[in-house]
Amino acid sequence: MRFYPIHLDLRGRPCLVVGGGAVGTRKVQRLVGCGARVTVVSPEVSETLARLAQAGGIDWRRRPYDPADLEGAFLVIGATADGPLNARIGQAARRRGLLVNLVDRPEGSTFLV
Repeated sequence: MRFYPIHLDLRGRPCLVVGGGAVGTRKVQRLVGCGARVTVVSPEVSETLARLAQAGGIDWRRRPYDPADLEGAFLVIGATADGPLNARIGQAARRRGLLVNLVDRPEGSTFLV
């Protein structure tokens, strides 16, 4: 068995989601519901995320991903439609010892949702 079942207390923890489409939106909503401090990095996001950002519920960095975005994160989710980008996010996060979930690459993830 590769994965150890676990539930995380994310209240107040900094979580990064790269990607603001439908999948990223679902991930962000779950993280916010758990009390996480969520940062979304994406040039564009869904209307739901845009409203959440405008209300101060998340921090939206309206630009492409940069590896420096990982600084200070506890947990990272790569939720873009760009497989090679998700792979780069995963590699950089794992090098830093961060928990990472890649929505399209379970083999590159350190946890599954």
